[in-house]
Amino acid sequence: MSCDGSLWLENPVDFPHFASIALKAAELQGRRAGIRFLRKLQEVLFLEKQNISSKEVLIECARGLGLDVEEFIADLHSESAAKAFQCDIKITSEMDVQEIPTLVFFNENAEDEGIKITGTYPYEIYVHILEEMLSERPIPTNPPSLETFMKYFKFVATKEISVVYNMSISQVEREMKKLLLQQQVEQIPAKYGTFWRYVEE
Repeated sequence: MSCDGSLWLENPVDFPHFASIALKAAELQGRRAGIRFLRKLQEVLFLEKQNISSKEVLIECARGLGLDVEEFIADLHSESAAKAFQCDIKITSEMDVQEIPTLVFFNENAEDEGIKITGTYPYEIYVHILEEMLSERPIPTNPPSLETFMKYFKFVATKEISVVYNMSISQVEREMKKLLLQQQVEQIPAKYGTFWRYVEE
């Protein structure tokens, strides 16, 4: 997601672990709720420059996503969310994850060691890793329609669509303007790129 680099200087995050615990609290309402909450955190941090270590901002994110806010607030201070966060830290430490991104691939045989890849590489490298682990070439599925993609993720950058659909920025803008005319999305210009918000029916 596009990010204004001045963010860290203007609005430093005081307690980044609190946002991580909030993510775990959201995940207690389901995996999809957790994914949507993470994207919402990115949106308010990178675009709106809000302090995501603020309890009020976190609660507003949960409310905006339609999560059960009372349950979310209780889970923010629950042992379950804290333990889930501690578990993530433990796994990160055990796998010696030192930088982002780091991906760890495992196969079905739990006794085999995983393969850790640190840094970003071309897509083909990841396909090759999967091919080696599976002993066959994985067959990719086609991405969903743009409408389905937008309905699922709600708020997406032009660049994200470009990567997922292997389209140029101009192709993406052309396709998204069709959805704009159909009033399925709204365009959100930002300092570092254009975003699209799905319009709920």
